[in-house]
Amino acid sequence: MNIDTQHTQQQEAAIIATTRIGIIGGGQLGLMLSEAARKMGFASVVVLDPTPQCPASTVAEQIVGSLKDEAALRQLASRADVLTYEIEHINTEALQVIRAEGATIYPAPELLAVIQNKYEQKVFLEQHGIPVAPFMEIKQPSDIEQAAQRWGYPLVLKAKKDAYDGRGNARVNSAQEIPAALARLGDRELYIEQRIDLAKELGIMIARNARGETSTFPVVEMLHERDICLSVLAPAPIATELQEQARAIALRTIDLFEGIGIFGVEMFLDQAGKLWLNEIAPRPHNSGHYTIEACQTSQFEQHLRAITNLSLTPTTLLYPAAVMENILGERNGPAAVQWSRAYDKTHVFPHIYGKRETKIDRKMGHITVVGDDLEQVYQQAKEARATLSI
Repeated sequence: MNIDTQHTQQQEAAIIATTRIGIIGGGQLGLMLSEAARKMGFASVVVLDPTPQCPASTVAEQIVGSLKDEAALRQLASRADVLTYEIEHINTEALQVIRAEGATIYPAPELLAVIQNKYEQKVFLEQHGIPVAPFMEIKQPSDIEQAAQRWGYPLVLKAKKDAYDGRGNARVNSAQEIPAALARLGDRELYIEQRIDLAKELGIMIARNARGETSTFPVVEMLHERDICLSVLAPAPIATELQEQARAIALRTIDLFEGIGIFGVEMFLDQAGKLWLNEIAPRPHNSGHYTIEACQTSQFEQHLRAITNLSLTPTTLLYPAAVMENILGERNGPAAVQWSRAYDKTHVFPHIYGKRETKIDRKMGHITVVGDDLEQVYQQAKEARATLSI
């Protein structure tokens, strides 16, 4: 180790030891962020969450309060040197005021305000030449018919705000389905997209610090059912050229936003081999959970390094293949973790989030499996998931 490297490490260790981290949201992402912060040695970690004894409270101090309550956000800011968030549905106006008064908040509230509104996000991306599916705003039902005349069916009707895991989307395959799609989304502000002829759904995690240094994780494939991610395959089984194209699009996008932190960039690969950016998550993301065991640096550590302006560390895969399998609730009621048989602890890594209540399709945990062959690892992940009930 040369003298400059040693000096940098000493400086960064001093920053970590004296920096207090505040996290808006204490769910599973807040839990894993807190675990990473504790492991790295940050001075303290405090989370704000409305649910008493939220998952992150097992490793961090918790302030019980609404994510949209300015007083609660101020309380969190008073106990932290850097604020970040693990969820997008928060009060960006209050955060902008708090930041103007001197708080450090990453990613920036202004960036979050654009990303919160998926229509405005698409407008921004299109204006800057990022490939997105054709879209248009919907102000009245006849606008859907206009979109159909322009692009044909199928279409996807989407809520501008508060949509995730397929909630807030409605497929429209014909004119007869328009009334049902509108009824499903109620009186929310809407836009519509041409539905891409999908080959694969891809994701990539991108980190960027205040110095403009960037770091990318491997491109992954996400497998969905009911519009919810079930499995993540790393690396994505696609050509190297496509991986590089995806990486270039994601890097350019985060540079355009001048983002600081980690970002999950979701993309569509169509049947013709063209990439389309779907949406951006300005936080750690489900598609990056595999990085805890499978990469040299996890998405959570890299996020913390980025928001505290430390150097970004290598993200190399430690194994030829990794698969993350989400553990979704299969019933409604108290959570009870049970394994029907033992699992291979050298290659299988379960994460149970500690939620007291299980609900159908609620994310209760995940399992990461590592190995040498992607197809075999995927099969092992499915088998491991089948042995667990919760």
